Amino acid sequence: MEQTRIILDTDIGTYYDDICAVLFAAQSPELKVEGVTTCYGDTHLRAQIAQKALEVAGRTDIPVFKGIGQPMRGHALMFGFEGDGILEPGEQPKYEDQHAVDFIIETIMNNPGEIRVVTLGTVSNVAHAILREPKVVENIKELIIMAGVVIPIVDAKGVRRSPREEYNFNNDAIAAEIVLKSGMPISYVPCDVTLDTPLLDGDYQRIRDTDTPIANLVQRVLDIWPPQEKLIYVSVGIPTEFTALWLHDPLVVMHAFDQTLLGMWPLHIGVEYPPTVIERDMVIANDILRTVPKKLPPNMDVALDVDGPRVSSFFTDRIVAPQGNGLASRQTAAGATS
Repeated sequence: MEQTRIILDTDIGTYYDDICAVLFAAQSPELKVEGVTTCYGDTHLRAQIAQKALEVAGRTDIPVFKGIGQPMRGHALMFGFEGDGILEPGEQPKYEDQHAVDFIIETIMNNPGEIRVVTLGTVSNVAHAILREPKVVENIKELIIMAGVVIPIVDAKGVRRSPREEYNFNNDAIAAEIVLKSGMPISYVPCDVTLDTPLLDGDYQRIRDTDTPIANLVQRVLDIWPPQEKLIYVSVGIPTEFTALWLHDPLVVMHAFDQTLLGMWPLHIGVEYPPTVIERDMVIANDILRTVPKKLPPNMDVALDVDGPRVSSFFTDRIVAPQGNGLASRQTAAGATS
């Protein structure tokens, strides 16, 4: 099997879906995960969380690297409950010494046209890589981004999703501008599409009925999420309601090797800071980075449609599968090419 080679760049720990995405990738034999890099906030702690997740998955062959935590301007908007349900008190998993930005540059430049980078949080590491080595733009195979909003929506339970709630781009808006204007090949999967991918009740029950280390870890982080979500948003003045367990980040990992789940369209996406009405806050904000379609030649492929039920089923199939499939496939592929 020819494997899709990816670097998985993540703010693992803030939300449940990052660790779900890492575990999904670890269980996917179609992927060769070159490394996991961390971004946003306490990237040391995030690297420890990622390392622990891979240990639980039996995938210590995948290296983990600490990346950029601070935005290029201002400060991060919010943090989560890093490590809850994952790290034991005093646990200090050890990860690689090399910096994430150096790893990204080195891996792309040594493998021109072969490496996809999948970002699940801020794009800080990618932006710094571009600034340090501009040739990564022409040597990367593809950048797959989960972030932003193209068409603000009302979700399935009637909750209007405020653009202020998108923070993968807005926790480092300057980095987002650099990356989106870089000219590298980009597949862009915005929140308004990922909000059509809830984990369905039957699939959640399948995870609860499975007794493996991976399924048990997913169950722990999903069980404690609803009250965490409320506290995260209320703590920064954003009223919100728990509506579903969205599979934002696992979806973009799926797209790295299965392009049948998303409807992708070539569009030109511009970056702006227009006045934005935040209805639930009763304010007009002028500091929110927005990604806006324009009638110009396309500069990226944009997800506009998704098969949500298939995403839920696919994710669950991998989480409840016997562990070790991804590693066994990787070893087999390595032996076949050696």
